[in-house]
Amino acid sequence: MILGYGLPSGAVSKNASDHVTLLSHVVKSHKVAFKGTYKGSIALLMVGAAGQSATSVTVTSVRGTGTGTLLGSGHVSATGSAPASNQCDPVAGLGSLSGAGGTLRFKVISSSSSQGCASGTSTPTSVTVKALAKVTGGSGKYARVSGTLKFTGSFSVTSNAGGSSENDVFSASVTGTLTVG
Repeated sequence: MILGYGLPSGAVSKNASDHVTLLSHVVKSHKVAFKGTYKGSIALLMVGAAGQSATSVTVTSVRGTGTGTLLGSGHVSATGSAPASNQCDPVAGLGSLSGAGGTLRFKVISSSSSQGCASGTSTPTSVTVKALAKVTGGSGKYARVSGTLKFTGSFSVTSNAGGSSENDVFSASVTGTLTVG
């Protein structure tokens, strides 16, 4: 008699004299509400002709510390860009949240929900950023995490002159739902 059987990925078979026992590990995923707050420094480069208003803004770095669900005390880092043509413009970028045991990587989702809005039409002015981001992966114990995060933050800009750069203080809150497993 010939007996054949298929094994799920990661399963182990143990043969006894007249029977087969299958051992398989099932990883259960669960949803976790994420909430965090971060503060730090944002470095901006105003892109455009010197002496004229910038046509776009490059966020060369965001670096901050804070706390977040799952991560505990940790860091945020990111880069990004936005046009500088309107009082409210879409934002794009990549970043990470890190803490005890690993890192969550994210990408800002291009949509009307992801934008930076200046409070005034001339500088100095404050800027409020609202962005949706997709968790694109992770490391350590967060390697199998997915989900969507919503960022709400603010900083002030002193100049919008093309070719200028500055470092400003930012604060942000992050909320969302993560699937862990």
